[in-house]
Amino acid sequence: MKLAKILFSTFFLANSLVFAQSSAVSGSGNSGDKVTLQDAIDFALRNNLSIKQNNLQVEQGINTLDQSKWAKYPTLNGGTNFNLFSGRNINPYTNGIITNTVGSNGFGLNSGVILFDGYQTRNGIALNQLNLEASQLDLQNMKNQITLNIVVGYLNVLSQQDLLSISQRQLEVTQIQLERSQKLVNAGSLPETNLFDIKAQLANDELNVVNAENAIISAKLTLKQLMNTGADRDIELVRVEVPNPSIQAYPATPAQIYEIAQGFLADVQAADMRVKASQKSVDIAKGLKMPTVSASASFNSSFSTAAENVNVTQKIVEQEAGYVNVANIRYPVFAYVPTSVASREKIAYFRQLGGNGNASLGLNVRIPIFNGYSTKFRLTTAQIQQKQSEVQADNVRLRLRQDIELAYVNMTNAAKRFSALGNQVRALEESFRAAEARFNVGALNALDYNISKTNLDRARANQIQAKYDYVFRIKILDYYQNRPLTF
Repeated sequence: MKLAKILFSTFFLANSLVFAQSSAVSGSGNSGDKVTLQDAIDFALRNNLSIKQNNLQVEQGINTLDQSKWAKYPTLNGGTNFNLFSGRNINPYTNGIITNTVGSNGFGLNSGVILFDGYQTRNGIALNQLNLEASQLDLQNMKNQITLNIVVGYLNVLSQQDLLSISQRQLEVTQIQLERSQKLVNAGSLPETNLFDIKAQLANDELNVVNAENAIISAKLTLKQLMNTGADRDIELVRVEVPNPSIQAYPATPAQIYEIAQGFLADVQAADMRVKASQKSVDIAKGLKMPTVSASASFNSSFSTAAENVNVTQKIVEQEAGYVNVANIRYPVFAYVPTSVASREKIAYFRQLGGNGNASLGLNVRIPIFNGYSTKFRLTTAQIQQKQSEVQADNVRLRLRQDIELAYVNMTNAAKRFSALGNQVRALEESFRAAEARFNVGALNALDYNISKTNLDRARANQIQAKYDYVFRIKILDYYQNRPLTF
């Protein structure tokens, strides 16, 4: 909330460079791009690099939140492998020892899901949601600050233009008075020394005009830099008529302004969001003490070039087993012997995959027992961070209340100064008219005339500064109440 003080310091310093400066019509020409106050604000919001950086932080927050939301869903992964073995190996199909070259191919699907993790996933989603909202509020707060910067820069240019208008009118008055004095000197009614004093005053007024024109250039450069546009861009501000403010009591007290401000200001809301986020971090740390329950499932199948079917065919073979003698007659003896014939057939690829499939289901429980007090230390850290965020939120509110109180006092003081300067200008205008009349008839010397004119010039310049100071102080209080920065 110290932004208002910084902005005003910049605004007042720029106004103090000269005490007689600027009007848009006479000081800036008409060849540049016409830019309204809203145009300047919109351009700055589109092109400010800090806003672009904060936009990326918001996008990162959205990405992190989406990622945490998907973490609660089951995982599914698949895989495959290809292997080639040569020499002495184990047949993956029969587990027998073989010396052939064997190729294999496997497929697998695995899935897992967390059934319970101490609410860490749920609290993590809530934490990321709060962090995202805090980032969005930070972005809004930055936009508000840039808007205030642009308003101050815009008002600064207008004030310089108003002061240049005064300087030019002062120069015109001095030129007219020089012409009158020249005639009186020629007629012998005034000594020539009076003419020298008027010429010196004219040179001083011309210098004030030059200084005022330079101040407009500097003020415009500051505004261009706030807009993040090139210094060589020629712009013409569409003049916002800032009427002379009426001196009356502000319609809200500092306490009322504070109550409104803390309810909508983005930096206060961001601090509150971070308090809530720190509470979720504590809940996540507490969840580390609880068991984690997960389920898993898998399906696998494989193929091997060594896999084959062995077909065995049996048949009865008659074979002569010997002979016997019966009555000296030799008779052959035949035996019927069963024999088997084996044939080998490679098993087809997809047939193997269908036949080798296996599935599994699992339920896993992990119970934390001792992990070097890591859970304890993490919980303590989260609790400390929660207290820090609470103190930070209180500090934001404290600064807000103090800044509002200071802004209110400054507004009241600015109103008093503007009123007093108005009285001073009116009194000096009367005094100068009397001095001018006396000077024109030779009843007042040029030195006293110049002193009277200089006092009036300075008072008018101070009145312009006081006017914009007072208006700006009012706008700061309006900003704290979410009122539009219009004039």
